[in-house]
Amino acid sequence: MARDTILAIDVGTGSVRVALVGLDGTIRAIIQREHEQVTPRPGWSEQSASQWWANAEAGIRQIVAEHPDARSRLLAISTCGQMHGTVLVDDDCRPVLDAVPLWNDKRCEAEVRAFSQANDTAALLSLTANPPTTAWPAFKLQWIRRHRPEAWARASGVLMPKDFINARLTGVRATDLSEASCFYLLDAASGRYDDRLLRLFDIERAFLPEVKAATDVIGTVMPDVCRATGLPEGLPVVAGTSDMAASILGSGVYESGTASDSTGTSTLLTVVSSTPRPAPRVNHLHLANSAWGIFTILDSGGDGMRWARQAFHGGAVSYAEIAALAEAAPAGSGGLIFLPYLSGERNAERQNSRAQFFGLTRRHRIGDLHRAVIEGCAFGARRCLDELEAVSGPVSQLIASGGGSRSDFVLTVKASIYGLPIIRTADAENGIVGCAMIGGLGLGAFPDVATAVKRCVRFDKEIEPNPAWQERYGKLFGVFNDLYRLSAPYYDVLDDVEAGPGPNLIP
Repeated sequence: MARDTILAIDVGTGSVRVALVGLDGTIRAIIQREHEQVTPRPGWSEQSASQWWANAEAGIRQIVAEHPDARSRLLAISTCGQMHGTVLVDDDCRPVLDAVPLWNDKRCEAEVRAFSQANDTAALLSLTANPPTTAWPAFKLQWIRRHRPEAWARASGVLMPKDFINARLTGVRATDLSEASCFYLLDAASGRYDDRLLRLFDIERAFLPEVKAATDVIGTVMPDVCRATGLPEGLPVVAGTSDMAASILGSGVYESGTASDSTGTSTLLTVVSSTPRPAPRVNHLHLANSAWGIFTILDSGGDGMRWARQAFHGGAVSYAEIAALAEAAPAGSGGLIFLPYLSGERNAERQNSRAQFFGLTRRHRIGDLHRAVIEGCAFGARRCLDELEAVSGPVSQLIASGGGSRSDFVLTVKASIYGLPIIRTADAENGIVGCAMIGGLGLGAFPDVATAVKRCVRFDKEIEPNPAWQERYGKLFGVFNDLYRLSAPYYDVLDDVEAGPGPNLIP
């Protein structure tokens, strides 16, 4: 029987998903096991590494049991996952600190500030292609060393979420260039860890995982994992890539100049470039193919709707119902504006930004609030897009991917606020598809990236701006920006109020 199936594993912020994907991009089966973000205090966000592995192992076992014929058809395992989650591990690849600070965790802001004051970050920008920020693992490691010395003393290395899953599968510690390009420890030009940066952060090269291409085979599944999950022995595992790079590839965005809006928990706006273009307000990551993504991020771009669903309805209504409530409200939400900074910001003078509603009156109803959240997330993303275009040049259209791309209404709001048409992929699971494409490329099922995209990626429709909404949104965007600027002095005050003693807090 032909080996024509990739087992794709996606370690997301909301869940671990395990899928069987054909070499034409068709998802034949998918299992999802959810996990929660824990927020012990404002700006903190963490998850359990052992829960990721438990969900992955159980998901693999379930999908293999439900589809036993797939065992003989599996070509490889390919993983992708949320970036920057800094997992300290021991010699057996077990976590020594199970509560892992995530990509949107801002607790290392003091470390970023101290580093920026002590070093010429403008000069380092040309080396790393990235400004210093709380997202990067180098700063998370500084925080852990300072505040969790007992865990630091027991650690023999660090891995990112999908790399941790790979290590539990194979026993091999490795990462890919996409992940490593955002460690703030890599020379962007050479693709290697930089000695100067390692000295600045006092990190030994041996502490870091070996950097591979996303498509490199790093090992095979260990016998004990095969016995526990039902996987066949000798199954190859490729290095895989970040969820961002997987989603971008899985939406057909790989050629220089093409642009992406990928919305899951965050909204990532990316323009593909053959080389980095370092600038203080944008970030760079190496993509799964031989190119760079210049990107900006709104941390809560998709999490805004998730938060509103939980806060207003206890999670008891669907996202489709929320979109319907919002669509019934007027454009501009009756003068109600939402600042979407539920998890602060990554590249900003005030990384501890807060969310807020402004303009609330007695006449507003739940539909207005939901629409304001959707519009506010789009306004926040528009700020990011403006900063991106200042570096990349004008964007003519965006290809939308991720779970946040499924609603015509939400995409029309975005298109109207961005002032750009948005093309949607036919498949919502772009990360899973991109992840499977990487597995196929690694085992020679596709001769090149262009062929993989042609075989696996399909497009649905183009969403145009709504002219009737655009003038109103233009006025409200000005108010949004003023609120953003004028609110900044109060964020530190709120942090001080919240800094009192409590469970799991560090003074």
